[in-house]
Amino acid sequence: MADSWSRYTNDTPASIEDADAFVDGVHFATKDELYQAEAQALVDVRVELYGAITGGQLTPFDLTDRLVLEKIHMQYNASIWKWAGRIRDREVSIGVAPENIRESLYGELDTLRWQTEHLDELTISPEFIAMSAHHHLVKIHPFVDGNGRITRLYSDALLLAMTGDRVFDWSDEPVYFDALRRADRTMNAEELLELIGIQLLGE
Repeated sequence: MADSWSRYTNDTPASIEDADAFVDGVHFATKDELYQAEAQALVDVRVELYGAITGGQLTPFDLTDRLVLEKIHMQYNASIWKWAGRIRDREVSIGVAPENIRESLYGELDTLRWQTEHLDELTISPEFIAMSAHHHLVKIHPFVDGNGRITRLYSDALLLAMTGDRVFDWSDEPVYFDALRRADRTMNAEELLELIGIQLLGE
């Protein structure tokens, strides 16, 4: 499945700051080339994750490992960025303070572990669990870049692992971003879940 969240294409030269952060031997002449490489890398990681889940090698329990987001971020960015898989160590305009990231991130993943282990006993749906995970994780903002893409991919993978055939449909970007801002104010992902569609894998 192609990622619908590729950035706007841009034929301006890649910045010197970007070039300094590329892995050795990697070069992109324009931002458009960079964005295309990132989009393809995300597709590759998605295909690998979905294959492991549908093939039974990756379970919901596995996806609540404390290091899982760092591993996915590493897989996604390792061919491009030196900071692949690294937890953010500086302040940005959103997200928790750097010194609180690991505590917040691991606390969220521990909660998800409990929920996936007790799924049959809960009154909340797998869809709500996965969407809440996305909202909480993107609000933590654990990485310098790629947080939205990684946490959407993660919530898709978690939902697929819990249901066997379902992922989210994130295609309506304006609706998503507006609902995400409201969820930040209410700390409730119900509206996000109502507005973001569900896709059956393979449709």
